[in-house]
Amino acid sequence: MPHTGRIGEAWHLAARHGRSGPVIVDRAPDVDPQGPLERSYEEWARLVDDLASRLYALGVRAWDRVAVIKRNHLDVALLASAAARIGAIPALITDNHPAGTLVVLLQRLERPFLVADRPVLERLALDEEGLARLTERTACVGVPLPGRSDVAAFAELAGGPVPQVRMRRPHEPMVITHTSGTTGVPKLVLHSAQSLYSLALVETERWPLIRLRRSDTVAFCHPYSHQRVITGLLPLTTVGPKLLMLSDPESPTAHALLAEHAPTLVETLPNAFLAWEDLARDPRRPFRNVRLFINSFDAIHTRTVRTFLAATDRRLPVWVQSWSQTEAGAVAIRPYLRGSVRRRGTRPPPTQNLGWPIPGFGKVRAIAPESGDPVPAGQVGLIQFSAPGRCLGYVGEQKRHTDKCEGPWWNLGDMAVISRWGAVRLIDREIDRIPGTSALEIEDVLLDRLPQITEVVVLAVRDASPQPVLSLREGSSLASEQWRRATADLPVMAAPVQIRWDEFPRTATWKIRRTLLREQLLSGADGVGFGRWT
Repeated sequence: MPHTGRIGEAWHLAARHGRSGPVIVDRAPDVDPQGPLERSYEEWARLVDDLASRLYALGVRAWDRVAVIKRNHLDVALLASAAARIGAIPALITDNHPAGTLVVLLQRLERPFLVADRPVLERLALDEEGLARLTERTACVGVPLPGRSDVAAFAELAGGPVPQVRMRRPHEPMVITHTSGTTGVPKLVLHSAQSLYSLALVETERWPLIRLRRSDTVAFCHPYSHQRVITGLLPLTTVGPKLLMLSDPESPTAHALLAEHAPTLVETLPNAFLAWEDLARDPRRPFRNVRLFINSFDAIHTRTVRTFLAATDRRLPVWVQSWSQTEAGAVAIRPYLRGSVRRRGTRPPPTQNLGWPIPGFGKVRAIAPESGDPVPAGQVGLIQFSAPGRCLGYVGEQKRHTDKCEGPWWNLGDMAVISRWGAVRLIDREIDRIPGTSALEIEDVLLDRLPQITEVVVLAVRDASPQPVLSLREGSSLASEQWRRATADLPVMAAPVQIRWDEFPRTATWKIRRTLLREQLLSGADGVGFGRWT
């Protein structure tokens, strides 16, 4: 069982139970730039205490909201633990949002304390009066802003006594994270210790082959402002394996750490795995010892799974696809072996079948988006999910949260088919749906049939053919005849638009912002979906 659902005590309980780790990061914490990259759980717990004393010196007290917006690193989660120990409510926001989005999120938090780094504060470009309207008080991590007496230097707040521990009760609000924001301003999602504990229970079960072991070396690469990190820390600090907590999937340092420590368990986002395909073929063979790969939240491409299962020397490696949502946790889980992804370019691709809800934990059903009536097994419908652990609400948008609830059922906003055996085959997000076909299916098939493609997105366009947008490996090309052969049995599409990989607009979780991409490339074009459940 997880030691706790409270993030404020996760590191301290790991230390108390003798978990040694170590826990290794790919660069020094921004909140402790001279500190070591490798520490025990006990040493990380001491840093949490130091951060709690700094927040207390800033003026943070019980029930205050503390917005954390800074460059991605494990220290974002440490700041969340520190705020929670005081009894405050941390609100973790990724630093890649434009200034207008950050202002909206801070407004929804109703004048929180703000801990941000200099690039974020410079992007906000708020004068003293504007910052005072948005925040109670602000501290700058790293090099402080010059000439701003209203912004405290976070490092200079160190040295005070460790404040008394006053964590929230299990059912009370504990932490705020946010959704990916693929369709606009992200939603601020509020969870309690009780709801996150329900989600973490699943991961400490002694599942055959796929359970977390103390002997594991775990490589974990996520946006540390994401709910998955907070949930993941509960089982990780309970079991206490060696951890590589990576902040940038493209960092050469992160790649070197993977090669040096040869992890046995690797978890990251689907599009990060896609970006790591070349790393899987690196002569250093960083994934040679992996027994378990985990991709969380979104569907994974078949080619990617096949590439990584071929990169390990393990006799029976397992890939676990966890289809999840910030608001509700893991919806469906499916394991894959090498034989599961042997077929290339077939329809539907094997990874489009996301598996089943966890037995005894969750239930799914499909309804017609127009009427709300249940649809029979085997037909496409809007998916609803019922399980313990659902979030408490959307901060500043509670009506939006209420509109997605139907008794115990939560509307996921995804279109899928539920088989007679209860397995879920994902079609598309409702807002991105293409009548009569599946963008996810077409994208997966194209990646498998055209290995020079590094990313492909098929956009829904109202009253027109779907629009494929793709990027190619450097130095490669795509002949029109090759495209024609690869798409011969696929639905009719417009001619592909080629852009660079880094020109795809992405969220902090590396999802493609399809709505924004359509606006950028197809001015004035609309999608097909209703978008009521985003």
